Amino acid sequence: MFLSALRRLYAPEYMVKGSLRAGNLPSARNAYSTAFRIAGPAMAESFFIALTSMVDNVMVSGVGTQAVAAVGIVTQPRLIVLALVMSLNIAVTAITARRKGEENRQGACDCLKQSLVLSLLLSTAVSLLAFIFCQEFLRFAGAQIDTIGPAENYFRILLLGIPANCVSLTISAAQRGIGRTRVSMIVNITSNIINICLNYLLIGGNLGFPRLEVRGAAIATVISWAIGLVIALASVIKKDRFLCILSRAGWAFDRGVLSVIGKVGAGSFLEQFCLRIGFLMFAKILAELGTVAYATHFIAMNLLSLSFCFGDGLGVSASSLVGQNLGRKRPDLSLMYGNICQRISLLCSAFLFFLFVFGGRLLFSLFTSEPEIMATGAILTRMAGFIIFGQSSQLVFMGCLRGAGDTRYVAIISMITITIIRPILSYILAYPLGLGLIGGWTALFLDQYVRLFLTYRRFSSGKWISIRL
Repeated sequence: MFLSALRRLYAPEYMVKGSLRAGNLPSARNAYSTAFRIAGPAMAESFFIALTSMVDNVMVSGVGTQAVAAVGIVTQPRLIVLALVMSLNIAVTAITARRKGEENRQGACDCLKQSLVLSLLLSTAVSLLAFIFCQEFLRFAGAQIDTIGPAENYFRILLLGIPANCVSLTISAAQRGIGRTRVSMIVNITSNIINICLNYLLIGGNLGFPRLEVRGAAIATVISWAIGLVIALASVIKKDRFLCILSRAGWAFDRGVLSVIGKVGAGSFLEQFCLRIGFLMFAKILAELGTVAYATHFIAMNLLSLSFCFGDGLGVSASSLVGQNLGRKRPDLSLMYGNICQRISLLCSAFLFFLFVFGGRLLFSLFTSEPEIMATGAILTRMAGFIIFGQSSQLVFMGCLRGAGDTRYVAIISMITITIIRPILSYILAYPLGLGLIGGWTALFLDQYVRLFLTYRRFSSGKWISIRL
């Protein structure tokens, strides 16, 4: 009975109804190996980025709790600065995936080239504005008197490297669309290893280098971004590759290409706007609980990002495979691969559940030994163990919808759950009901499962199959 139920859950032939099949389905072995081939590097990349962020914050924590809070408070403002380019990159992934499925190499290259120009222009303009209004931005984000100084120093230095980071991210988005997730993995793992090494030298002033503390962490990040850009550019200058930027054609803005980018990008920008506003309000609400409480929250979110990396990597795989198979006129395979990626996410979530529930206190002790932080942190990590099932699955379904170009619906879901439900519930639970951080994380839990319900319904409906790019 159990084996039969497991087979019905994981076997590809049960994932697509007979009436929807447009041809033969691959065997389970071939289907799962195809998904892993794209998802494996994407998961490894996301995991290493999350791990590097943890190591980075462990190093910063050696400076003190205020330094951890200062770096943490910059997270959401930095992501708001990146929102325009991140929405552009969602469109780039969806379009290049569709062009790959259609075997339209020139169309994919034209999309990449014009997106690179847009990425550079948008990131430079937004970074300049953020640099000018840096202090006001951070105060709105919830920076306290004891963290505003180091947070401003950290953020201003990061802003200098944002354009290089954005161009690199756009190249990686295109590579993910055509299934070359190894490129993005190499770019990010290499740059993050460099970041860790430079952190060691510059934060604490080791091996004769100056002790720059929070500023040292920012300088290390900017240098690693610049090196990542060089590696990313190297991946698109070989003429035998599907994506190449060496030809002169395709750089000038074309109305046809821009209209498709705008069609997908408008929805993804609305999504990113809702995400960033919601995340910022959530962070601001919890930041006002005080420096110690926010440092606890920030450490717990770092640990939760370990689970995010698996869902995010599988979401990238789902986005690429859904887009490519829609381009090949095989929506049945798009459905199958979306389901396969979600099933894999359940296995990853089960492993992380046991890690967080039984090893969460040990993980928290890597960041701090303060009793107050440790006590609350132990509760948050157990909550994270239950959050990850909803988080990982909804990330996969969202990746499927983005890959199909259904970004408007994803934006509506984000507005309902992240911009409205999470901040309102977190405020009510944290303050009027007096639950503090526990209340905020209860709101996070509910947000993830409402999002899972809505994304699953949309994916199962198949309405995204008819979208043309």
